[in-house]
Amino acid sequence: MKLQLIKYFMDKKLAKFLNHPSSFDYRQIENILIRLGFEKIYAKGSHQKFKHPRLTHDLIIPMHHHDCKDFYKILTAKIIRENQLGD
Repeated sequence: MKLQLIKYFMDKKLAKFLNHPSSFDYRQIENILIRLGFEKIYAKGSHQKFKHPRLTHDLIIPMHHHDCKDFYKILTAKIIRENQLGD
């Protein structure tokens, strides 16, 4: 029951992120990426690097002042949607 509840809220949060990525901050996006199977592999300075087994390229998110620009939020949502990583 508890696991189903967590999955329900995660699915709901993912759906909200895919529809309105600009409303999320970097920490929320990082949590979503980790739940989707991404692994944070490298962080040099302000650039956070994530790897997923189904992607050929790494996902790099530049972060400044504990957040990232809307462009990178939208790009991340697009990558998740196009590669059907939320399914």
